[in-house]
This record gives sequence, structure tokens and C-alpha cells, in this order.
Amino acid sequence: MGRKTKVRKTFLRSLLRDRTANTIAISAAALVPVLAMVGGGIDASRYFMTAARMQAACDAGALAARRAMVDDTFSAEHRQVGLNFFDQNFNDGMFGIESRVRDFTSDDEGTVTGTASGRLPTSIMAAFGFEEFNLSVTCSAEINISNTDIMFVLDVTGSMAGSKIVGLRDAVMGFYDTVEDATADAAQVRYGFVPYSQQANVGFLLPREHMANSHTYQSRVARFREEFTFIPGNGIKVGDEMVLSDQTEWLPRDIANFGTGGTNNYRFRNSGSSARTAAQNFCWNDLPGTYTIGGDTWEVSNTQYVTGVWSGGSSNNRAGCRGRVRKTRIATQDDVIEDQTIRNVVWQDYLYCPVDTDDDTPCDVTNPADSPPGWETVDLSTLYDDNQIMLPTGNQGAMVNHVWDGCVEEAATVSTDTYNPLPAGAFDININLVPANEAQRWKPALRNAVWKRENPGNMLGWLAQTGNQARPGYTCPAPARRLAEITRGDLQTYVNSLVPTGQTYHDIGMVWGARFISPRGIFAADNETAPNGDAIARHIVFMTDGAQVNSVENYSTQGIEWWDRRITGDGNGTREFNRRAARLQAACRAARQENITVWVVAFGTTLTQNLIDCASPGRAFEANDPAALNDRFREIAQQIAALRLTQ
Repeated sequence: MGRKTKVRKTFLRSLLRDRTANTIAISAAALVPVLAMVGGGIDASRYFMTAARMQAACDAGALAARRAMVDDTFSAEHRQVGLNFFDQNFNDGMFGIESRVRDFTSDDEGTVTGTASGRLPTSIMAAFGFEEFNLSVTCSAEINISNTDIMFVLDVTGSMAGSKIVGLRDAVMGFYDTVEDATADAAQVRYGFVPYSQQANVGFLLPREHMANSHTYQSRVARFREEFTFIPGNGIKVGDEMVLSDQTEWLPRDIANFGTGGTNNYRFRNSGSSARTAAQNFCWNDLPGTYTIGGDTWEVSNTQYVTGVWSGGSSNNRAGCRGRVRKTRIATQDDVIEDQTIRNVVWQDYLYCPVDTDDDTPCDVTNPADSPPGWETVDLSTLYDDNQIMLPTGNQGAMVNHVWDGCVEEAATVSTDTYNPLPAGAFDININLVPANEAQRWKPALRNAVWKRENPGNMLGWLAQTGNQARPGYTCPAPARRLAEITRGDLQTYVNSLVPTGQTYHDIGMVWGARFISPRGIFAADNETAPNGDAIARHIVFMTDGAQVNSVENYSTQGIEWWDRRITGDGNGTREFNRRAARLQAACRAARQENITVWVVAFGTTLTQNLIDCASPGRAFEANDPAALNDRFREIAQQIAALRLTQ
């Protein structure tokens, strides 16, 4: 036994004295805090990564659910959209999560709120009594619009009649409601409108200095011819005796009554022997002689007493006295009539032509012998006082009052097939045009001062005829509205005023929509900045229900193409169609270059490539019926509105 004890003591002493054994003990003691530190880092990283991913999934679900809502109404379908987006970003069991719970709800103001929670088991810290983490996140999303300008360019041509125009009105109102519900209190949201067909009614919105002072119209001049008639004089000289008359007349029974009227002064006695004898003697003996009556000389002779001359009155006084009365006067200058020639101006015909005051044209009106005075088409200055002007375009050159309806003829352009880049002289497509001369100014369209010239063999030249020529096709849509804030009631009144008529000139509508919203050009002062100083988002919503339709005999913003030839150069209808399609692209391109988003909706018609190319990328839509149009407008309104996370 003693030996065993000795051995044990020796081993223990050796172990205590052996310094190499200390490392094992120290390492074992240090392992616990190191494990806690490393495990805590790993599990903490898992926690933060899981929480961040869960928050991102919540945000995505809230944004998706809110974007799916048409208005502030939240349905089970919208909730499911949010859940689906959450699951795509954070599926059940991801990172080892357990008891995952997620949900999406909404308040009455359209704000979508999401919540999510779950348990995340620890991997290492469980050894130290920390078995799980409890995670929870919240999120919310709402649509909130900042400064925004929205210009509607609306096709109101004849094909929009009936249910289509009603659907358009409803769609615009739905768009307005969607945007207004999402507008921030401090934001400025303005709306503008350009209804278009083959014209755009913009004239009353343009500053006076940008309107032309003169213009040439495809009109007519009433022509007159001179006729001369010779009238000889009377051959009388001053001092000559003039015979005024020499005839038998009834004579009065009293010399004082010469030259008077009335029957009573001319009744002579025809009963009672003495009274009758006296009357006869007065007639035969006393009345003959010379008398001065009012400066004239009357010579009375050959008198006769006649019974039974008069009726009525006293039967005793029915006789009369008649005789030759020669009336003369000494001629004065007033009595002398000289030989003379009478000039009469007689209407001849109308000369149909471009009326101006250029001496070199067939329809020059500077010669008063060719036309009545006052036909001065170059002078439009008086029109702008009250939007009307008198011109001699009526029957046989009669003056007619022409009332301007607000539609315009465009600035000068160039005849070309290429609009990219835009030719320098194509002022009529320049959306930032600020006129500096007459060629660049806009002209009032005067529909009743223009005619066609349907003259076989010479339709381009002037035409003389006595009848009325036909009028070109013309329509002037409802007045456009510049960008401004608008109440719902005023907007409803405005869209109700839209009346469908005319043909489809897409380029005209787009050019003016872009001009009204551009931060440069004639309306730059109103469009550059917003009152709160924040940036402005600019959008054009271009809606049409049909393909482009033009006619060279329409009166449009470029005049009457067959006769004015401003676009084609030769009046060719196919060339006008192709060039107007290219002009639409030029206007759309110019708008996009101003950082304006262009949305295009084809309503009940095919979304052509030309319309697709006009829109900003991904911003072209089709709407087959009024209900679909309403949906597209609301969809555009939602995309214009800025979805944002509020938590």
C-alpha cells in the first residue's frame, strides 16, 4: 500500500510542476467566452439580415397593393397582391424563420399598412440560454403627388360622337379624382386641355403681340364695270323766257285764288238770271289778263263759261270757267342744265383668288376701279379689339361682319419630308416658338372669308364667275385651356362642352399641347417653376379614337392645302398624309426632349406604330370601350402619382 501512495503523489506533483499542462487549462477556460462572442456575432448577423429582408418584403407588398388600387377602396384582391409580393421576397422558412405572420390593411384615405412577424431560432447562442429572436416589422405606402402639370390633348373629331364622347368625359373626371386624392397639400397640380380635330381653338389664349397684323386669305373680290350715259342739257340761257306750261285749266271765281287748290274756289253761279249773268261776265270779261303768281307770269285767255261741271255742294254753284293759261319765267342760273355724262358702276362678277395688296397678283385690290373701297385684307389690327372685322365678301361685294371664333392659321413652315432634325424654317412645329416677325406670328382663321376654286383645268389659278364657289371643310373645336388649377365643377362643365366634329389632324393637337406645357416658349413665365420651388413633373395625355384623316380641301391651321400648299408644295393628298404623320413625330420628340412624359391612349382603334413611337417608352395603351378608357386613364393617373413609403 505504501508503494501505491507514493506513486500517486509523484504523478500529482509532476503534474503540478509541469508548466506545459497550464496551456490546456487556460485554453479550456477561454473557450466559453470565445464561443459566446462568435456565436453572438453569427446569430446577431442572422437577426439583422432576416429583419432587413422582412422589412423589404413588407415594403414591396405595401407598394404593390397600393399600386393595384384604383382609388382609396381596398379589397381582398388588393390584400392578396400585397401578400404575394411579400411571399416572393420572403418565403415561409427563409433563414429558418418560424411562425411567420404577415398582413396588409388600408385606411379610408388609401394608405396601405403592412405588418409581419416571426421567430428566428438561434444557432449557437442557444447553448447560453438564448434560444430565439422575436422579429416584427411594419410598413405603409401611399400615393402622393408633388408639383405636376398635366396637359390633355383630346381627339374630338366626328367619330367621337355618341357613347365615345360620354366615355371620354367620364374618363377625364376619373383621372382627376385619382390625382386629386393623392395630391399633397403643398403641391401644385395644374391641368390644361387641347381639344383638336382639323383645328385647335387657341387664338384667344395667345398674347396680342404674337398675332399677325396682316395676312393673305384664299378669298374673293367683287369686280365692277363702268357704264356711261350721255344726257344733253336743256339749251336754256340765263335771261331767256322759259315756258313752264301752256294748257287749258279751270279758273277761280276770285283773282286772289289763282294757284290755289280745292273745288270751292272754282264753283261759278248757274241759277238766278242776274247772278248767272254776273258769273258769265266775270268769266268772259274779267279773268282774261296777265298775272304774277309766285314769281311766274300767267297769261289767261280764251275763257269759257261751262255749266254742270261740278257735283255735290249747292246745286246753284255747279258751273265753271276754263281758259288757256300760259305760264312763263325768266331763266336764272338754277334753270340752266348743261350737257353731262353719267358714270354708273355695275357689278360684273367675283374674282376668286388669294386676296392681298400686291400689285403683281391677279387679285390685287389696290385699284379702286376693280373693287369697292375697304377690302384691305392686310390690315387685321382692328379685328383684335372685339374679335370681328368688316370685309366686302358679301353679295356683290357687300360689307360683311366676320366674327373670329378663336382658331388660327399657323406660322410659316417649309415643304420637306424630313423633320428630324427640325428644319429651322418650320416655325409651325416649333413648340418653343416666340414670334419675332410676321412670318412667325399666328393668323386668325376667318372661315367665312375663304372659298375653294373648283375651276376645271386651273384650280390653282384665279377664277372669275358670277356664282358662289363652295366652302372648304372647316370646324373649330371647343376652346383650349392653359395650365391652371381647376375645381371639379369647372372641369365637369368644360368636358361637357366638348362636341365631336371634323377630321383627325394629330400633329395639330400635339404641337399645341406641347406649347402649352413646355417650360420654354411663349408660356415659359408660367411653366418654369412652381410656387413652392420644387421640381415640376410634366405629362401630356394624348387620346385619339381613330387613325389620321386629312383632306387637301380642308381649312386647317396651315390654310387650305390644295391652294396654299404650305406643307406639300404641290397639293398631293398622300404627301400631306405622310408629312403630317412625320410632323406628329417631330412634335412628340420635341416634347420628350423637354422632359415631358407623353402618354398615348388609342380609344376603340388600333394602336398604330406612329402612336407608339409618339409615346414615351412603355406609355402607349389601347382602350377598346369606354370602361377600358376609364381604367387606362386611372392607371395613368396612378403612375403619374408618386408611390412612396411613409414608414
